[in-house]
Amino acid sequence: MLALLLLVSIAVAVWVLNAPAQRFLPSFARLLADPVVEGGAWSLLSGRSTASGTFGGRDVTILLKLKRGRHDQGYLVVAMRTGGPAGLDAAGVDASASGDAARRALFELARHDLRLRVDDGWLKAVWQPQGFVIFPGRFAESRWRDVLQALHAVAASLDAVPHG
Repeated sequence: MLALLLLVSIAVAVWVLNAPAQRFLPSFARLLADPVVEGGAWSLLSGRSTASGTFGGRDVTILLKLKRGRHDQGYLVVAMRTGGPAGLDAAGVDASASGDAARRALFELARHDLRLRVDDGWLKAVWQPQGFVIFPGRFAESRWRDVLQALHAVAASLDAVPHG
């Protein structure tokens, strides 16, 4: 009986500690039009879940990877479709994005500690906090709406970049 009580106590503790992280992605997805959140039992075990939808007419995919092991790191990737160059590193994104709106957007994204790159036509913002941070923490709608708006401005700027 004591073993069963201990097991239930551990399960409840894990759930309580994990619950805010499980609410983060569905909360984020509410900022998107036509959101689809993929999770489930495997997501709870693997710590990996995704959401997709559109923002400002652009396809968006969000990947949340929670820390699951001692040497594992959590991260969040917010990807927005762009018609610009197929691949750029952070310096390439910085050099290619032009105009006042894009420059302000790049500043906003840097302010939120997001690293940018473009892979296969997706502008990706990666957030992987280091040190003692409760990841992903409580969802802040204004912060992530600002991030989506900034990504949209950068993606629009990249659309104008010749590629081939």
